[in-house]
Amino acid sequence: MHNFFIRKNFVLNSFTILSFLIFVFFTSHIFFSDRSIWKIFLLNSQISAYKKEYNELILDKEKIISEIDLLRDNNLDFDYITEISHKTLGLIQSDQIVLEIKN
Repeated sequence: MHNFFIRKNFVLNSFTILSFLIFVFFTSHIFFSDRSIWKIFLLNSQISAYKKEYNELILDKEKIISEIDLLRDNNLDFDYITEISHKTLGLIQSDQIVLEIKN
């Protein structure tokens, strides 16, 4: 009879230990694996940063396209060409005054 209780106690302890190990395994996967909660938050923040960068690139693209349209032969804007020459070459005419404003 005493042997029966020892076996029963061993089986119950084994079941408890096995259950605890399974619980620890799944809990560790929830928090520390490649598909964990922390990884999801990290990926969401990276997605947000890349979306912001993408929107900035789209705005830059639109600005460059509008500048290219101003320089086409059929739509040549002489004011824009003089503005570009002033910026890149530092050219000014004799009746112009240049003021440099530093922020």
